[in-house]
Amino acid sequence: MAAQHGDEVAIFGVEQTTAAMKNTNAFTWETYDVPEAKSSDGAKTETFEIRTMIAGRTGARKTWAAAPVLLDYLSLKDGLKDINQKNFDDGALLDMALEDDTDEHKHASYNILELGGGSGFLSVGLAKSLRSSNAKIMCTDSDKHTIKNMRYNVIENNESKTIAVQKLDWSDGLGGDKFASALERTFQVKNTSHVVEEQNNSVDPVSLLTHVIGSDVHFGYQTLQPLSSIIAAIKHRNPFVQVIIMLKERSENGVFDLVAEIEKKLQKGDNDGDGQCNNFTVHVRDVTGGVPELKMKLVEC
Repeated sequence: MAAQHGDEVAIFGVEQTTAAMKNTNAFTWETYDVPEAKSSDGAKTETFEIRTMIAGRTGARKTWAAAPVLLDYLSLKDGLKDINQKNFDDGALLDMALEDDTDEHKHASYNILELGGGSGFLSVGLAKSLRSSNAKIMCTDSDKHTIKNMRYNVIENNESKTIAVQKLDWSDGLGGDKFASALERTFQVKNTSHVVEEQNNSVDPVSLLTHVIGSDVHFGYQTLQPLSSIIAAIKHRNPFVQVIIMLKERSENGVFDLVAEIEKKLQKGDNDGDGQCNNFTVHVRDVTGGVPELKMKLVEC
């Protein structure tokens, strides 16, 4: 179902209305449906509200078009499934109109890092969708005003126990010791079969992650190097983490330039290091089954 949202479109089951009574000169509020399978009698699902900022240069000015699509993919499709169990051979397409598949989410454990979280829409929606699972989420951004608004949305939606809010500037790599400590606090060691231990037998906090997600986080040359660098750095320190990025195509080769940079950085790291990311592949699929003019691509590795 499509719902107009400014100059973008929110689609694929995330229904949005404006909570006009709360709107001010600084903020607007939007109400969304939690993307859960509808009951047999057609009853509506739970809703949640997101506050966005009217002014400023931040990603919190609106819910960007790719975020509702990615939320549906992670919540209703096989988005969180082991990447080795996904089908990437079907004409490089992801058809969002296919039947939902939610069973795998019910009892699984997830440690999820969101890059460029903006308003916090994706993390909040995902926390509510995965409530029956064992999920922890860290929602990040670099701008202090964005982070303040993000924290507001997490608290107002009663998701503080599931979602941690943390500053992460991609130009600082993985944020140094402060960010590492935040990862440790958020993703306490559990379900650590995938964890990579350092030589001193301490656990690398990056290895606690199971998934890294992001929506509309690539805008051309200004994000090409920082975004590809942080993804490559995470994959080098945790080869088992799944990276899932939903992007609106803003230029003819923008997505493929990003993929090429990620692969180049990982190859360079393997040549300089232990080669844990050998045979690494970045999968790219066109997203179909919704509004065609959105021209979205899904990047997974």
